[in-house]
Amino acid sequence: MEWYKDAIIYHIYALSLANAPAVNDYTQRRNTVSEIEKWIPHIKGMGFNTVLFSPVLKSKSHGYDVTDYYEIDNRIGTNGGFQSLVKTFHDNGIRVIIDCVFNHCGRDFFAFKELQNRNMNYAGWFSGVDFSKQSPMGDPFTYDTWSGHFKLPKFNLKNASVKEYLLSAARLWIDTFDIDGMRLDAADVLDKNFMTELRHVTEEKKNDFWLMGEVVHGDYSKWVNAQTLHSVTNYFLYKSLYSSHNENNLFELAHCLETSVPANGLPLLSFLDNHDQNRIASAVSNPAHLNTLYALLFTLPGIPCVYFGSEWGIRGEKEKYSDSPLRPYIDIEKRYDFSAPLTGYINKLISIRQNESALKYGSYKKLYLEYDCPFMFKRSYENQRIIVAVNIKDRDDFIDLNSHCINELTDLLSGECITPQYYMIKPHSVLILKESHSSFS
Repeated sequence: MEWYKDAIIYHIYALSLANAPAVNDYTQRRNTVSEIEKWIPHIKGMGFNTVLFSPVLKSKSHGYDVTDYYEIDNRIGTNGGFQSLVKTFHDNGIRVIIDCVFNHCGRDFFAFKELQNRNMNYAGWFSGVDFSKQSPMGDPFTYDTWSGHFKLPKFNLKNASVKEYLLSAARLWIDTFDIDGMRLDAADVLDKNFMTELRHVTEEKKNDFWLMGEVVHGDYSKWVNAQTLHSVTNYFLYKSLYSSHNENNLFELAHCLETSVPANGLPLLSFLDNHDQNRIASAVSNPAHLNTLYALLFTLPGIPCVYFGSEWGIRGEKEKYSDSPLRPYIDIEKRYDFSAPLTGYINKLISIRQNESALKYGSYKKLYLEYDCPFMFKRSYENQRIIVAVNIKDRDDFIDLNSHCINELTDLLSGECITPQYYMIKPHSVLILKESHSSFS
């Protein structure tokens, strides 16, 4: 079994934990490895076995305007310091993924600087270079960008020199830092031939290396296959999770699952928030929804990922021109109560997920859903069966277990043994019911 199918990921915005200045003047060399290391007992204690760092390479500002693909951001530390950090995570049984930006770079990247100086040897490094026009940034040429942002020049990934530069950087990260995987930023607009070459290069270095791409819309199977990526971000599920709760319409979630899960069974990355989206505690209309949302995150198909700080229910909403409210500095030693109810609840869900093969690898089947009633589904793997029932209402309700099993069930959250019957489910709660023998209909 591939290791990433067992992964439970903790997503860290590295520049936040480094308490980095918003703009890099490239003069200050900071060492924040020890600050990040302080998080390891918490991450490990919660049950996470993988960490995703977004992003760590030298950049001018937010990390996605990369200046140097061969060096850790000086606001975080040094290559040697990050190498040591990865080893410490590995020593604690935690794999490490880093965020990688191959579609575009920053304006301080050396090749773009050369182009600004009219070195035409680098014109082919970037897409859409045209010296008959000026860019909005005042350059004597224009160029393609990521999503119209001229601070992010788009690479020409058909250029052999560009490809060799970036693929060599990928080899360096594996050789030097011993990373276990990459998140590919803007994978939905990334050249697919380049992704194919990247997969070949990384698997040559580590045969179990994981490539996961940021993809918002589209048929995910176009990216997730034996040639390109192992996984992508499941934004389809993300949207349906919180909006189905806010609209009291679990049909939206059920439709998403019927459409996306049975047809291909792709191992997609599941999440409730990230460094680009509002914190889930701010996105939901009722704080009680967090209970059922996190339970679904860990019981539905997918590779679950929790964004740092959200295990404490912290809030954060995007501003018109800034994502900084989503990416706060958190002092792990001072700010948070590790015994907070939500934190302990997520810890319990992670433990259940780790111990139950049906939740990690199992098939999905909807069992019951009617308007204003609990949603029930089944996860099955080999001889293991688990029923999950979700009540998002403010009142008690009942579920009919007689129709779906005949043997005794164990509620994995409470430890209670349950005989199949009409059974009460409390408001804003979930039942995770494992049967004693395989007898589901």
